[in-house]
Amino acid sequence: MKIYFPILFLLIVGCSSPLQTDNLLTIDVEKAFNNVCDIFLSDFADEIEYIPLETLTGSVTGSYLRVFATDSYLIAISFRYNQLFDRKTGKFIREIGRFGKGPNDFMATTVRVPFDENRLTIRSTNPQMNSIEYDLEGKVVRTILYPSNYRINVNVMKDMIPLEDKYFVTYINNNTGNEPDKLLVFDDKGNIFNRYPNFHSFAVNDSRSTFSYWVFNKWKNNVFFYENCVDTLFKVTKDDITPYCRFHLGKYNPPYSEKQNLYSPNENPRISNFIVFRTINESERFLFFSFLYGETLLNNNPPLYFGYYDKKKKTNKISNVDHIKQSPVINDLDDFAPWHPFIWSVNQSDEMVAYMEAGDIADWFKKNPEKAKKLPEHLKKLSKLTPEDNPVVIIAKLKI
Repeated sequence: MKIYFPILFLLIVGCSSPLQTDNLLTIDVEKAFNNVCDIFLSDFADEIEYIPLETLTGSVTGSYLRVFATDSYLIAISFRYNQLFDRKTGKFIREIGRFGKGPNDFMATTVRVPFDENRLTIRSTNPQMNSIEYDLEGKVVRTILYPSNYRINVNVMKDMIPLEDKYFVTYINNNTGNEPDKLLVFDDKGNIFNRYPNFHSFAVNDSRSTFSYWVFNKWKNNVFFYENCVDTLFKVTKDDITPYCRFHLGKYNPPYSEKQNLYSPNENPRISNFIVFRTINESERFLFFSFLYGETLLNNNPPLYFGYYDKKKKTNKISNVDHIKQSPVINDLDDFAPWHPFIWSVNQSDEMVAYMEAGDIADWFKKNPEKAKKLPEHLKKLSKLTPEDNPVVIIAKLKI
């Protein structure tokens, strides 16, 4: 996560109105991306809450963190750590599961939506390449089997998301250029229930594996799927897949023939001319998204942009980045340290949950002594943080 912060400093935002095509909402991303205005935190949030996570031996979080929040808990998930903290105090409670090769251990937590807010469980991948589900006490509540013919298939991304309590959907990577299936629906015993076909193909031009960028998202009880090179966000059930909204990308939409190159902008620089979505989340009023665009800059990472669509005002804003002067979201609610939304979650209480590295907060206090004097006491306490401390969770109460 931290490696992305330096590439997210200046934000210029585009505003536009949506299009309407065949009764399907179409968000004009191309027009927004070609225009300029600022994103303020007050545009989409009324309040912001900061909770520093307690730093103890055994409670240090990993990198590339994903954070989720309930009324009582904060759940911090990285590749090899699933950790539970108290929401009110930030105190460490317990580790959920354990990295290892034992019968109840997990090998990684890499799925797009690892926390199930309805069941209050965390899903990780076990050594047998199935999904193991823990409750917040750390107990294994069930093991979810992949269909046996797909368990070791390199095209199956092991990124399941629940459709209903016993049904799941996973994405099948089009590694060959002509994969017949796009999504596979199966039950928790590994029995295939449904297949959604892939209607797109491309000519494979070398022996490299094709790593596709795709997005799964769950809002309330609805599951959504987006595949880059295909401009439509789909709603998925165990019985059907239907278009939900279309992102009009225009000249920024990568053709399907470029699918093999999306993960390798250094090897194929022309892909930097296209938008590649990384995250899509929804709330009652907003649809948030992030995407890569442009030439690779720092640590082999292209610039990352942040944007949202306001369902009430029917407008969208998109970030533009120069990595130096200005944060992606201007924090006008408390005039505190810049907020860099990169990986975030949105819960059913209409809260956006993200985090800030302790080192970035410490740097802000050093560089902004006059602003720091005007902060309320609960924010001044954050001046004691050091770069070795755990991150600070940020919870923004979204407008409705």
